[in-house]
Amino acid sequence: MRITGRALVSAAGLCLADAVQRALTGEHAIAHREGWPFAAMPLAGDWAARMSQALALLSTAAPAPAGSAFHIGSSSWQIGGADRAERVGALAESPSRFAAGVGRQLGVTAAPRCFSVACVSGLAALDAAQVELAANRAQQVRVVGLELDNAYTRQGFAALQLLSSAPCKPFDLQRDGLMLGEAVAMLDCDAGEGAGWHLTGSGTALDRSGPTSADASGEPVAAAIRLALRQAGRVPTDIGVVKLHGAGSPMTEPAEAAGLRAVFGEVPPCVSFKSLLGHTLGASGPAEIALLTACLDEGWIPATIGFTVSDAALGLTPTTMKLRWDGCPALVLAMGFGGQVWAGVLERRA
Repeated sequence: MRITGRALVSAAGLCLADAVQRALTGEHAIAHREGWPFAAMPLAGDWAARMSQALALLSTAAPAPAGSAFHIGSSSWQIGGADRAERVGALAESPSRFAAGVGRQLGVTAAPRCFSVACVSGLAALDAAQVELAANRAQQVRVVGLELDNAYTRQGFAALQLLSSAPCKPFDLQRDGLMLGEAVAMLDCDAGEGAGWHLTGSGTALDRSGPTSADASGEPVAAAIRLALRQAGRVPTDIGVVKLHGAGSPMTEPAEAAGLRAVFGEVPPCVSFKSLLGHTLGASGPAEIALLTACLDEGWIPATIGFTVSDAALGLTPTTMKLRWDGCPALVLAMGFGGQVWAGVLERRA
């Protein structure tokens, strides 16, 4: 499956180019919500106004392909508007009706397919697009990941004691939890074999350890990576960069590191974007794929913002400075609430 268009509005800026510039220079600005660090989009107005502004920016950056199908992933949908009483009856509105309104603002008239599987929601939407295109049930699919600020999600994570009191520190010795963020991201996809970025393989696995814990052996992570490599027709030594899940969690990062070591032995250069974008939950897959591929198009693997001190117990150190990309395929890794693990192989073809 080929990625023909991409766009991103996030805490790193109002367009994808802004986010690339900040990723490569290490610039970032973190707001706070209810005392917690939070990666907020730099937009003014109430929840509904900010959402509309973000969608207008995406639509301008990447006009919708004619006749495109529409897939959207989110873990919160319209709750952010409802929990501020800004939209009367917003909670009564179904996710599909809300998503259809999002589609209209993005220039898509097709009925949406909605995916809500926590942090991998946007990736589930992407996987479904791959299936539809391969089966010739669609010629183009617009995949959107959407996650906007809402108190319900933030208070839930806080109640589970999963949030950090400081900006995210992926894989750092002093990491102590997640930093949430918001983003709206878009990937346009088709089945073409031409130049550009292609998702050539993906794999999923389920970690049954518990909703917020992870199997310290890393086997579910390793299983998802091996499936993705097999589907892509690749071996571990083909991979030139890994986009980590890297949320700064004391519980999940040992499993992530163990799974990567089990597959690769010596793990390729690794980067996490969650100190820049925050953990954008359902939007994180499309958002981080858009940012990773755009940075690699510039020839660089970015440094991991927020990382300073290695944790010897992990046996994995993310990038500490930006590195030249050698053109080899990239592995994208994501983990979700409830034990979901997703891995994908991305390759740029000339």
